[in-house]
Amino acid sequence: MIDYRRAGVGEEAWREATTSCHELKVARIVEETHDARSILLEIPDSLREVFRYEAGQFLSFKVPLEGQVLVRSYSLSSCPDVESEHKVTVKRVEGGRVSNLFNDGLRVGDRLMVVPPAGRFVLREELRPLFFLAGGSGVTPVISLIKSALRTTGREIRLVYANRDQRSIIFESELDSLVAAHPERLRVEHSLDDRHGFLGPERIRAFAEERPDADFYLCGPEAFMEIVESALGQLAIPSDRVHIERFVSPPEAGAPLPKDPGEASVRDAPEKVKIVLDGATHEVPYEAGERLLACARRAGLSPPFSCEEGYCSCCMAKLVGGQVEMATNDCLTDDLLEEGWILTCQAECVSDNVEIEYPD
Repeated sequence: MIDYRRAGVGEEAWREATTSCHELKVARIVEETHDARSILLEIPDSLREVFRYEAGQFLSFKVPLEGQVLVRSYSLSSCPDVESEHKVTVKRVEGGRVSNLFNDGLRVGDRLMVVPPAGRFVLREELRPLFFLAGGSGVTPVISLIKSALRTTGREIRLVYANRDQRSIIFESELDSLVAAHPERLRVEHSLDDRHGFLGPERIRAFAEERPDADFYLCGPEAFMEIVESALGQLAIPSDRVHIERFVSPPEAGAPLPKDPGEASVRDAPEKVKIVLDGATHEVPYEAGERLLACARRAGLSPPFSCEEGYCSCCMAKLVGGQVEMATNDCLTDDLLEEGWILTCQAECVSDNVEIEYPD
């Protein structure tokens, strides 16, 4: 395990930060490209059920560094329908403290603190064709979904994968092998900036217009996602057929901090809130300035959560009544916000009669 004491993190703070984690050993490391590597984790038999996952989900890691506990989520690029290993693939990010640590400092045998799998970027049960658009490391959950769909469905699959150049293509040989094994179902098209120019709206629309009946899955850097979402929006593809996974890192040290939850007004804080979890309604005491996730856990409930930083969406619930304010939101789209979804790890109550409902 990365030594929290050498990183300057106090024992009590480390223990509190990692209460939801399990210590896992790095079993293997695979160098994928010049700036990306895959980390394969050893899952002991006692944790097999805890770490059961669906294709497209992610793991969150809690890493002590420079006196802080940093949380980063990385998609599982392995597929539970095909492989027994748990593999995450991490691409180096300029200035990214954890991505650089994982690429430069992590060794086989090291131990990491890992939160069990989470995420909603998974295959739906519809039988429509699948159309994936990925940019850079956005291919990591996508390749898991592709392998799952090939193994468990008969759906036609297309991937448009954007990168700077050929040496940046992650899983190039694996994708080639999948196409060779399933030529009648899987089609992969690479868009390389140095050969084809940037993947702009016109080309995206041209690709999508060939299969407007498909379910679209999008994953990649923010700039890429904005272009793809805008292009698909111009084609009036129904929102329930567009599934999105954003790669967003929480603020680094020195970035503006979110509003202190202690700033909430006692006058606006309810004495109790209603929480619907697993079909049961609980009325629990609420303390002014408290985040709803913390409130639920303090009451002895076990709601879903992962990063606790406002960027993974694992803790999302629907606001049924009352009003809340979120300190940070790096994952919920405008459509989800309009539907009433909130991040409970970031939401504090600012009115009476607050009621939230977790999805089944």
